[in-house]
Amino acid sequence: MNPLRNNPAGKESMRQLFSYAAVGVVNTGVGYGIIFTCMYLLGVGPVTSNVLGYSVGLVVSYLLNRAFTFRSPSVSKVEFLRFVSIVLLAYGANLAVLVFLIRHTEVHKALAQVLAGIVYFALSFLMNKYYVFAAGRRHSPGA
Repeated sequence: MNPLRNNPAGKESMRQLFSYAAVGVVNTGVGYGIIFTCMYLLGVGPVTSNVLGYSVGLVVSYLLNRAFTFRSPSVSKVEFLRFVSIVLLAYGANLAVLVFLIRHTEVHKALAQVLAGIVYFALSFLMNKYYVFAAGRRHSPGA
């Protein structure tokens, strides 16, 4: 028995989850594309290249998640600032989990990275769904 079959909200949440993951893959590709283009084709230093790549990636992630994942009706400064704050919060949680696992458990460093990444993904998805993009859905027609 498929619990999502007769549950439109569950289907929408699953669609959003997979869309969020796909946007993450695209965002990662764009970010690294910019980083390596800056470093190897334009001769920009690695730190500046990293900042540029991640900055563009952040904007790409916001725009794609706004349009495709959460279907927010319009771009707003408040929504973007919320998005940036959630990225920072999720990264902080990622780093805290990573440091804890490496310093206080026997978990292998590579597994610690994966587990910390899962924390980042889950926290950022949930906070984007229920905080960053929730207001736009509440105020849009038919929501």
